[in-house]
Amino acid sequence: MLTVFTPAYNKAKTLKRLYQSLLEQQGLQSSFEWIVINDGSTDETDKMVQEWLTEKKITIRYIPKENGGKQRAYNEAVQMAQGDYFICIDGDDYLVPGALATVEKEAEKIKDDPQIAGIGFLEYKHGSKEIVGSKFPEDRMLSTYSDIYYQYQVTGDKQLTFKTEILRKYPFPVVEGENFIPEGILFNRIAKEYKMLFLNEVIAYVEYLDNGYSANYFNLVKKNPKGNMLYLKELYEVTHKLYDVAAFDLFGIYAKEKWIKVVQQHQNPFLATLLYPIAWVKYKQKG
Repeated sequence: MLTVFTPAYNKAKTLKRLYQSLLEQQGLQSSFEWIVINDGSTDETDKMVQEWLTEKKITIRYIPKENGGKQRAYNEAVQMAQGDYFICIDGDDYLVPGALATVEKEAEKIKDDPQIAGIGFLEYKHGSKEIVGSKFPEDRMLSTYSDIYYQYQVTGDKQLTFKTEILRKYPFPVVEGENFIPEGILFNRIAKEYKMLFLNEVIAYVEYLDNGYSANYFNLVKKNPKGNMLYLKELYEVTHKLYDVAAFDLFGIYAKEKWIKVVQQHQNPFLATLLYPIAWVKYKQKG
């Protein structure tokens, strides 16, 4: 069985579209569950999901809670998931016809391989047949998440499906007082031990809304600087880019930490010290 997880925060208008796409996953109504965690929405999300629960057309497990950020909702959903495979579909995204049948078919092929954590698929931009970012260099490519982006230079978001048992070993880190941390921190950690199977096959549409995560990324990480520092610190292990060190310093400034404490947290304190003045100038420019 598959677990489809959706963290819902004020996405009532687009959530209807995702629900409809789940209804259209022919022949799979009994082989997937949909976990919806309402992360403190103030729109019609609760009322709408309650109506779907009474319809009983698909298996829905619904958890309303106070706003705590996607990473907390993700961790909770992984722990309660009953599916062997876990796929996160955001509230403003939706599935192509037959998407879950494709996931189920491919998951069956890798289930007994302990070196493979999951599968990566492509996405279309909403309302088009345009791929988000670039395709993988090869179809059915076995690689790590980190290598796909930083060695092979693949771009754009991808739809990732993981073995649930592996996700339970790698919960999202949670920073007290913050509600966001980049998803890449989790996927890069998994990449240290596991590979993934990457397919040039589209299973979802994504819509980038003006009030969404992608459009407001910098403001989001600016409000959650310590989580982004942790992400950038670990990313440096993969990329060794000076840019990532300077960015680490920048978010240390946003976190209002003393410069000596910031640079001492980095794996390369020398570089962090050297680049700190550049980060300070950037901070003054961005405000």
